[in-house]
Amino acid sequence: MKPLHLKNYLQLIRNSTGSRLFRHSYFIDDGGKEQDVLAAGDLACAFYVSAILKIFDKITALHATVIGTVADLKKNGWREVAIGDQLREGDVLVWGPELEEGGSTHQHIGFYIGRELAVSNNAKKRCPIRHHYNFHGNRKIIRVFRAD
Repeated sequence: MKPLHLKNYLQLIRNSTGSRLFRHSYFIDDGGKEQDVLAAGDLACAFYVSAILKIFDKITALHATVIGTVADLKKNGWREVAIGDQLREGDVLVWGPELEEGGSTHQHIGFYIGRELAVSNNAKKRCPIRHHYNFHGNRKIIRVFRAD
């Protein structure tokens, strides 16, 4: 028997919604203090995406940042496609920066699953959720990555 990699990949993404699995990643700083760099799921989008991709051996490592995840995608042969191209199930989407409380901004990353839907980590719910791929026009996709 032969595994259906794309079907398994997409099903894992769909099944991950609501999961608390991606909420924490602990590091120790130079002063010896432990820190959850994902802030209990508030900042977990890159960790979520990189964990799914790592399970399927599509990238090299787990990441806590969008920048690190994007660099790993490129390193592992994912190609960036034009924003106007037709999205495909399994594409990795990067949304532009959004102003947060306190004035900070950050990009966001997730998966396109078809029918104008995406799955990405939700900071308020602190878990992956299914949502409209452009947050109903409220957030712009700035990059799309596709595995060949």
